[in-house]
Amino acid sequence: MAKVNLFIPCCMDMFSPSVPPSVFAVLERLGDEVVYNQEQTCCGRRFYQTGELELAKELANKLILEYDMRYPMVVPTTSCVGYITNYYKELLENAAEVNMLRNFTKNIYELCDYIVHVKLVEKLDNIFNHRVFYFKSCAARNLYKLGDEPELLLSNTLGLDLLIDNDLQTCCGANSHFALANPEISDILCQQIIDRAYQLGAQYITSTDVHCLQHIDAVLNTLDITLETIHIADILVGEEK
Repeated sequence: MAKVNLFIPCCMDMFSPSVPPSVFAVLERLGDEVVYNQEQTCCGRRFYQTGELELAKELANKLILEYDMRYPMVVPTTSCVGYITNYYKELLENAAEVNMLRNFTKNIYELCDYIVHVKLVEKLDNIFNHRVFYFKSCAARNLYKLGDEPELLLSNTLGLDLLIDNDLQTCCGANSHFALANPEISDILCQQIIDRAYQLGAQYITSTDVHCLQHIDAVLNTLDITLETIHIADILVGEEK
């Protein structure tokens, strides 16, 4: 049995605690033994974005030193894994752990990327009988540069009607403190996603980015429409046929 490290983002752990068990289940269905460090805390992304560089560096060192480098790491959100692969080398460029960092960032993956390109699986035999709008986050597009792996896995989900708008190249408005500093613009950006999903007849909005889903869900809770958010792991773990 192969082993894989799993890092659960702090915002998922605190605010979407039902999702991690789905991630565990998906990885175990792939035949992996999941190595989960219960002492994990945060990748440091939020602190880096607000200029708290020493704290961000401390958290980066903690994350690297606590994980078994013999096995790949999976992170079920693109913003955290994109931050790690792009910014840890800047934070730790003069650190003693620089060689460890190089090996670490070469072996860390977003969940869907890991399933398709490491496990070489394009179909999980999962079932989800709903119309689902897939939103590709700006972190997935620009930071992690995720391909069409989520669309492939969703399209191969039995009973799922996949809805996509490739022209909707927008941000949900949640990035860092943007929503707090620019609430009106943030609401407009998020509303564009919700409106398009609703127009297409979606029942759910899904994404690889938990931060986006949490923000979209917060806006949805203010609206009188039948539309929900769901992390892609909760779809991929759906009942096997």
